[in-house]
Amino acid sequence: MTLLTAEAPSKINRELRVGPRRPDGYHALLSRFSSIDLADTITVGPAEVLELVASGRPIPGSGENLVLAAARSLAGELAIEPRARIVLEKRVPIGAGLGGGSSDAASTLRLLRLLWAPDFPEERLAPLALALGSDVPYFLVGGEAEVSGRGEHIRSLPDEPDADLLLFFPPFPISTRDAFAELARGRTGPATLPVRLEVDTSARFFGPNEMASPVLRMEVAMKAYLESAAEAARESAMTGSGSTIVLFGAKPGAEHLLAQRHPEAEILRARTLGRREFRRRTSPPGGSQWTSHR
Repeated sequence: MTLLTAEAPSKINRELRVGPRRPDGYHALLSRFSSIDLADTITVGPAEVLELVASGRPIPGSGENLVLAAARSLAGELAIEPRARIVLEKRVPIGAGLGGGSSDAASTLRLLRLLWAPDFPEERLAPLALALGSDVPYFLVGGEAEVSGRGEHIRSLPDEPDADLLLFFPPFPISTRDAFAELARGRTGPATLPVRLEVDTSARFFGPNEMASPVLRMEVAMKAYLESAAEAARESAMTGSGSTIVLFGAKPGAEHLLAQRHPEAEILRARTLGRREFRRRTSPPGGSQWTSHR
């Protein structure tokens, strides 16, 4: 039996700017993404029906699950029945701003293309990815990248040295849809995007995240977690629409401080991944190396 396995690494936003709402209902974005080594694992193989078997952390139900949606989308594009057994080992929390579901979707597209139609051009996965979600196209690229539009424009950037991080998980998820709705409610003037991100011109690891204020209005408990993270590291910031807080340059004893102050929270170590390492992890052993999308 043919089985194909690969990782689905998550990401952090080192900066996130949110512009006006577009005619399609999405907000225009400008962001810096970095891949990290916290990853799910996906295995696909032939089956008589489409089946998803999951272990580890909880996953969304079938109606909201991007893995199943990705399989059905690719099968529709190929005009075939979606027949596959997909095994998902879930390590990335949902509602955490790390893009775990989007990365799962991208890896599912890549693996099922190899299983179902290896001659199908990989470049044709990009529009399928965008239809699944704004973050999914990035996970066909990985590494360090500037992401704009609603997520469809990805400009690959030179890899930076791997950075050691702490991921600080408050004990609640944040709905991306609700966070953007709160952002729209709280804005009083026109929204504009900068010409350049601050991380391009400053010496800092993080730039502003414009989703932080609406998330703080939605979940007032975030304030204490953000304050503790700022005390424990040289830099810290919420990623995406939360709720994960990323610490860069953690001070000695940072993990102990956070665990003592917030025993209900989870803390994991992580590091950033360059594009070559991202490709290695997302390619099945013995499978074709995928190509870069720019």
